[in-house]
Amino acid sequence: PLLHNYWISQKKKNSYYCPIEIKNLTGIDKSIKQLNFRGINVTIPYKKTIINYLDRVDSVSKKLNAVNTIVNNEGELIGYNTDISGFEFGLSKIPKQDIKKPALVIGAGGAAEAITYALAKNTRNEVFVMNRTKKRADALAERYENVYSKKWLNYDIINNSNLIVNTTSLGMLGQKELEISLKEVSKNTVIYDIVYNPLKTSFIKQALIKKLRVITGLDMFIGQARESFKLWFNTLPYVDENILIKIKKVINK
Repeated sequence: PLLHNYWISQKKKNSYYCPIEIKNLTGIDKSIKQLNFRGINVTIPYKKTIINYLDRVDSVSKKLNAVNTIVNNEGELIGYNTDISGFEFGLSKIPKQDIKKPALVIGAGGAAEAITYALAKNTRNEVFVMNRTKKRADALAERYENVYSKKWLNYDIINNSNLIVNTTSLGMLGQKELEISLKEVSKNTVIYDIVYNPLKTSFIKQALIKKLRVITGLDMFIGQARESFKLWFNTLPYVDENILIKIKKVINK
């Protein structure tokens, strides 16, 4: 709400963004239409099941079988997935020529799917997926060309990956840490952690000690929100230092 309402004010839109807690999805489609919401965001655990209540979804959401943004287009509910745009927004901080193959995706959940899709469509020769339950990594890798699953914490892969992305909740406030060592990785390795609370996870801190380039979860958080805002209002908001300070204050409380 803090982020979207800031942008709504910035763009002088006659709207308001508010959080709504629900217990189930029963009648959600009718509610959105009757209340005439311009759109909504969808979060865990409804990103997949919400599709059953929509009139249609775009091709990317269909491929990922997950929606996180809904647009109410004059009574037609259309589903989109902006996690890919969010991930790419963070990745854009690093020059393309510095992000070389191979890439490693840690985790095999919904965020991992979107990120694997983003990496695979950019024609990387090798993308590896590593998950504590290897069957889930296998299932994810099978859906894309040039994507391969590996056993959990395979250091042959970790130490030779140019980009390492943590898509799990490990390192998040209240969760266990991501127990991975970066001691032997290349000095050119880029570390990307999609966790944004805290901003400096143990994974990010370890990377900073080694003076590696890092991308925090705040970048993906803002990137996916920008794309959602664009879908609703047909204008892309800009990110200034003022809103970054506000968000960081909330996160650091």
